[in-house]
Amino acid sequence: MFFFGWLGMLISMVVVGSLLAAAGVVLWALFLPFRLLGFVFRSLAFLLFLPFTLIIGLGILLVIGLPVLLTVGIIAAPAILLMLGVVWLARRVVRRAAV
Repeated sequence: MFFFGWLGMLISMVVVGSLLAAAGVVLWALFLPFRLLGFVFRSLAFLLFLPFTLIIGLGILLVIGLPVLLTVGIIAAPAILLMLGVVWLARRVVRRAAV
């Protein structure tokens, strides 16, 4: 008798679980078009905002990137000029030696 009580409980749990799973699948299929519609609207909003994002990014690049580039260029100018001078002198010596 005790065995049949456990068996009945197991069968009732399987039946209830199956009904809940079927309800979940039905609700998922019912709400899927609305989820897809939300995805489409989010995608359209992203596409509409993309040009503004690019404009803001270029503005930040001009406001921050250009001064940083000029600062690095000014700081590196003596080393660059020294290297160019060495290369110029080395080429000049090589040309004289070839004559």
